[in-house]
Parts: sequence; structure tokens; C-alpha cells
Amino acid sequence: MGFETSVVVAIFFISVLVLGTTSYTVVSASRNMVNDAAEDQYEIQNKRLQTDISIIDSTANGPSASYDLTITITNTGSETLDSSALNVLIDGAIESYTPSPLTTTWTPDKTKTFEINGLSGAGPHRVKVITENGISDYDTYSV
Repeated sequence: MGFETSVVVAIFFISVLVLGTTSYTVVSASRNMVNDAAEDQYEIQNKRLQTDISIIDSTANGPSASYDLTITITNTGSETLDSSALNVLIDGAIESYTPSPLTTTWTPDKTKTFEINGLSGAGPHRVKVITENGISDYDTYSV
């Protein structure tokens, strides 16, 4: 009876060591993932705080049946933006655009012009420009 009890205790002891080691590995990996996510969240929040744009002017060129829109925007924040990563919405619909100058790097205090071709509709319209960091600005124009 004594030998069998010793074997059972040894098996339980080894099982506890294996489970403890496995649990530590899983908890450690999970903790590292949480730390990495917290660092990413801080970086994203920091970029959002430093990003700002201002629409200077939006001008429609042409008749209401088919007109082109020129939007002049200044990067008023302290974050360098990617001008190809903007979303431009006209009355809630995403439209494609052509930046001028064509470079994608948009440094602070620089102004860019964005051209949207082939729009239609008379009357007042609303334009919204959203940066890659989620910061936006609105403007209205009439055709």
C-alpha cells in the first residue's frame, strides 16, 4: 500500500508541474499580447491627437449636369499624412480624387488641392474629408 501511494503522489506531482508550466506559458503569451495592444492603442491615440486638417475652399466648376469639384485643404496638425489615404465624401458617398501635387507625403502646414471629376446635381452639397487617422473636416458648396 505504501509503494502505490508514493507512485500516485509522484504522478500527481508531475501532473501539477506540467499543468503549471503550460499555464504559465499561456498566461505569459496573453500578457505580452495585451501589452503590445496597449502600445498600439497609445500610438494611435497620439497620432489622432496630433492630426488636424482644415478645408480652405471647395469650388464647383462646370454645369450641374456634370461638374468637377476642387477642394483646397491645409494640414494644420503636426502629423505627416498620406494624401492617398484620405476618404472624400460628397453628400455621404465616397468619391475618388486626384491630389495636387501628386506626392503622397503631406507634411504639416502644407496645402494640397484635390480634384474630383464627374459629379452631378444642382443645389447645395456637403463635402467631408477624413484622414487616415479618422480626423475629418466638413464644408458646403453650391452648384
